[in-house]
Amino acid sequence: MIDASHPQRTVVLVVEDDPMVRAMAVDALEDDGFEVIEAATGDHALAILQRRTNIDVLLTDVEMPGSADGFQLARSAREMDPQMVIIVVSGGVRSGFSGMAPDARFVPKPYAMSRIVGMIHEMAGRSPQ
Repeated sequence: MIDASHPQRTVVLVVEDDPMVRAMAVDALEDDGFEVIEAATGDHALAILQRRTNIDVLLTDVEMPGSADGFQLARSAREMDPQMVIIVVSGGVRSGFSGMAPDARFVPKPYAMSRIVGMIHEMAGRSPQ
């Protein structure tokens, strides 16, 4: 049971291989009150998802080094937690990822972090703090 006087922060896993883009996303999300975990590859993100059960939101790029791209990561995350909010971003892939993960959203790069933050609030249906 969650103590209402100490609300749980929304936990966001940011998966992005470009360190500058990842840092920008992490900073913006932390500034908005989210707890943020970061990963540079889909493989690293899968390892995090397997050992942590409190991830509320997955924000992932599509094209990354390693054996798991963002689409595979989104499918795996949805299997692990059907309630997880999933947002997929890409500068090279356009929308049209149906079947990837029900209710996932796609955002083309470049994107405004304010759009991502608003989307997380809308999809998660709760405040970050």
